[in-house]
Amino acid sequence: MKNKFRQFSFAKDYLAESIKLNKIKTLILLLCCTLLFITGIIVAVQTGTNNPDNIFGYALSEGSFKIITSSFFSRLLSLLLIMVLLLIFSLNKLLFPLGVIILCYRSYLLSLNICFMIIIYKFSGALLSIFIVLPCHLLCILVLALFFIVSIKNRQDCHGYKKQFFSRQRLSSMGAFLFCLIVISLLESILLAICSANVVLVI
Repeated sequence: MKNKFRQFSFAKDYLAESIKLNKIKTLILLLCCTLLFITGIIVAVQTGTNNPDNIFGYALSEGSFKIITSSFFSRLLSLLLIMVLLLIFSLNKLLFPLGVIILCYRSYLLSLNICFMIIIYKFSGALLSIFIVLPCHLLCILVLALFFIVSIKNRQDCHGYKKQFFSRQRLSSMGAFLFCLIVISLLESILLAICSANVVLVI
């Protein structure tokens, strides 16, 4: 028990250190994601119901468990792909803007499609979006952003102390963040199944 607490404490301290050492990058990332999130809302409001096909998801008639399960794996595959890209972009400081673009674009798609869900599905879409979809996807973006910052810190450590690229530290951080994404995606799928959702968002 003490060993697990010690590991958790080390992970928390390392995360805090990563943010502190890269606070400018962290602020840029948060600011850009927030701006693109707001942009998505503005675009959706201006578009209205003229383009409902923009929703990145599966329309459900009765909250089909099969489709919800399929969407879980599709969502997880999308998150895993983004993780790999962020890891690659963290290997060189010149590639940092590409990581920012990916996370900002995901923030834009989230707010855009959340608004379309509310516009098209009205009250049920609003409840589904506000209480399930939005919190889960925002958490995923936050986890991805933290993973990107920690990956940059790992690169700095490897460069400064000449560690191996696939160090135990790097692999452990990847595993921890991937586990968080799996838990969040699984929780979202379970809640959608319980609520018999009429649409599942996959971005």
